[in-house]
Amino acid sequence: MILLFSVLLFLAVTLAVIGVMVHRSGATSRALDRRLRGLGAPERSLPRVELERDERYSAMPWLDRLLRGLNLGERLELLLYQSGLNLKAGVLVLLVAVFALAGYLLGVGVTRQPLPGLLTLAIVGPLPYYYVLMRKGQRMKAFAQEFPDALDLLVSALRAGLSFSAAMQMVSEESPEPIRGEFSVTVEEQALGLDFREALVNLTRRVDSLDLRFFVTAVVLQRETGGNLAEILENTARLIRDRFRVLGDIQTFTAQGRLTGAILTLLPLAVALYTYAIDPEGFKPMLETGGGRTALMVAGAMQVLGMFVIRKIVTIKV
Repeated sequence: MILLFSVLLFLAVTLAVIGVMVHRSGATSRALDRRLRGLGAPERSLPRVELERDERYSAMPWLDRLLRGLNLGERLELLLYQSGLNLKAGVLVLLVAVFALAGYLLGVGVTRQPLPGLLTLAIVGPLPYYYVLMRKGQRMKAFAQEFPDALDLLVSALRAGLSFSAAMQMVSEESPEPIRGEFSVTVEEQALGLDFREALVNLTRRVDSLDLRFFVTAVVLQRETGGNLAEILENTARLIRDRFRVLGDIQTFTAQGRLTGAILTLLPLAVALYTYAIDPEGFKPMLETGGGRTALMVAGAMQVLGMFVIRKIVTIKV
């Protein structure tokens, strides 16, 4: 009975998420269709269109109010923007809820116990959030790898006699993504009248990169104190490349420690699964008795703690 109720609840939440996404896409298509039809109408019958930015975190009013009340919407929106995913914060929250419910159903369906269901809920639920973090890391890594070449292009443009704004425009046209998109936004903000310093600060807010902060700091200081901007940016590009070289050496030196951490993390889980596969009756006391479940929970907590400790040891910031 509990399993049937869980399945029905899972299906209801899944259908709700799909319905919201379909409704949003359909509403956008209908609005675009109305505007296209209005282009061919006489001038007196044209509808009045209000241009305003959709600042809702979710199409569901209650979820939008919840995200604003918890101060999570803005941070999730920034994270989704940095990852390059065209999603609202509310959709991400609903996806986490659906995955969490699916993990709970998986644990309850396999073991017929609520405690393993809660464990799988905690493991499976954050998967959409971790995926967004992974996409953000990939996009920020791509930005960092292409940034020295963008600085070289900027230096060449400055030495050719172009102004800094024109050089930024050239970078926004000639550089690959994601540098092209981010610099294009900065150029458009300056063209619309935003202060030069504020436009660069907004760039550092949109892009989580230490090298970009070095660049913005160097440009702002040069504007205030003077100096050869082309030479400053050339030295900045050289510094960034040196950092990448040092990071590559660190990855090589810590490869053994990272492999050891992966083996120590996965080995107990593999042994437990192998033991359960060859002797299910002998492993049942670990799942059915209070002492066995407590031992599994303590072992799992120690595994997670050990994983974080090893990760902390092998992670060296430069």
